[in-house]
Amino acid sequence: MDESILAQQLAYYNARAQEYDESVQQTGRYTGPGIPEVDAEWQYIARRLYTLPRVGHSLELACGTGLWTQELLDISEHITAVDGAPEMLATNKAKLNSPRVRYQQADLFKWQPSGVYDLVFFAFWISHVPPELLPAFIEKAAAAVKPGGRIVIADEPGGGKQLSGPVENKIEQTRTLHNGETYRIVKVYHDPQVLQRQLEALGFTDIDLWVGDFFFSLTAVKK
Repeated sequence: MDESILAQQLAYYNARAQEYDESVQQTGRYTGPGIPEVDAEWQYIARRLYTLPRVGHSLELACGTGLWTQELLDISEHITAVDGAPEMLATNKAKLNSPRVRYQQADLFKWQPSGVYDLVFFAFWISHVPPELLPAFIEKAAAAVKPGGRIVIADEPGGGKQLSGPVENKIEQTRTLHNGETYRIVKVYHDPQVLQRQLEALGFTDIDLWVGDFFFSLTAVKK
């Protein structure tokens, strides 16, 4: 794997922190008609999250600006929120301003879990993990789940209606910021059924997989 693209990806999301919510929520400079079906699937994933039992301590990987951290606060007493981009962490902290969230900056490709959690969650991150690094990442995330705890993954599925443009060289995209700067990032539409099988091989049961036109949500319980 060419690590330069991983460095560009991290730099891109650090630089994009102030634009991220606008692009996802179609506000500010991104205002447009929107796609109601996309909004409906996003909200459906949030509702699936609310049906989970309330937990003591959640771990959110690639927490970004806090769009999902604020949802996790509804079902978590405490959250450890991890991201590689300091600007994302700063935006998240300023937005939520919650003493129940502890922030940690870490390169997720080098990160190692230091404990176990009731819930491990990551949304719209797995598509930025190259295929050759995916098994090791899933193993690390799985190791952070305590027995009886859950892992929840949400992202865009392989074979779905892709929202972020074409993929180049099988796993790359070019992204442009408002100021015209361009970056190369990893973008892979993983098959959620492959993720399910990986989790099953790691001892997870009670698999609950939902696949929509644009997004998927996968929940599993660790034995």
